[in-house]
Amino acid sequence: MVNLKNEETEAEVTRLMEMREYYEEFSDKQKGSCEVREFLANAFKDDALLLRYLIGRKYRPKHAWETIRSYAEVRFDKYPEMFPATLPPKDFLFRDNEPIFGILKGRDSKGRRIVYFKLNGWDMKKFSLDELIMLTVPIVEKALWDDDCLKNGLVFVHDCSGASFTHARHYTMSIMLRVINIYWFSFPLMFKGAYYVKIPSFLTYIYAMMKPFLPKKLKERILILTPNQGLTDLHERLPPNILPKFLGGNLETNEAVDHQFFEF
Repeated sequence: MVNLKNEETEAEVTRLMEMREYYEEFSDKQKGSCEVREFLANAFKDDALLLRYLIGRKYRPKHAWETIRSYAEVRFDKYPEMFPATLPPKDFLFRDNEPIFGILKGRDSKGRRIVYFKLNGWDMKKFSLDELIMLTVPIVEKALWDDDCLKNGLVFVHDCSGASFTHARHYTMSIMLRVINIYWFSFPLMFKGAYYVKIPSFLTYIYAMMKPFLPKKLKERILILTPNQGLTDLHERLPPNILPKFLGGNLETNEAVDHQFFEF
């Protein structure tokens, strides 16, 4: 159990107790699949894990409970194929020895970590978008234990250079909704911005198609920049001295990326 050292930890323990009340109500009614109930039973024995969800949801017990329940449901009921016992090869995350998806070492002016995806590094002949998503899940799970990720939030940068119609065909409605349900609703990490840069016009139609289904807060935090618009607006939000060169920054990719998140 959490040791009570000050008023703040007393408040945390009180809110953890409230989370447990929501869980006990769920458990008493025998809701959910056996796998979901087993996961939650174990999770509610782990104060450190529950506290991560509580902090990430700004100490709102009901929201924290709903998030950890959603995680159990997407993992075991809704999208179990996205959480395989054996992951695809980690090499899929690298192209020419540089990660195509990762978390940068630097933070923005508000202390937020930056997650990026480099679209033209995705070899569609080698692996699917689903396999790529499978490999990003453990990275985000590790981010849950990073204090800056948890308390300050994340910014996502999608470099769309090199995008083709073949890429666009993979961005189906079902896959995009799956990504939202997993990362937005099932992790207690706040995505404070989603920046799509060097995005060709045909990909903006995908965003227009998806927009009605996006959470209101996420829609308000999206920035879309076409190649003609350049990266000035991105650099007003994220300084070049923490960014890799493919995002107009000053650093080589491997210098900019925090490789500890690949240790899984």
